[in-house]
Amino acid sequence: MPVFSSGQSARQAPGTFAGLQSTDLIFTAGGGIMAHPGGIAAGVAALREAWEAAVEGIDLREYAAKRPALAKALEAVG
Repeated sequence: MPVFSSGQSARQAPGTFAGLQSTDLIFTAGGGIMAHPGGIAAGVAALREAWEAAVEGIDLREYAAKRPALAKALEAVG
């Protein structure tokens, strides 16, 4: 099982999914969750939303338009 770590955030979900075409992986985004400006729960929500967008093939910015946690995460990581 592939494991992705070090510097992972919501921003990497689309590229990771595109490369693997699978969600069978471990995505360790501790900093990407803990550093969310809305707190840990918002960081978890943003990561889940980013993976939803990736699997559905929807652009992250478009998906974030109605998802505040993801929008804030994308702002925070640039």
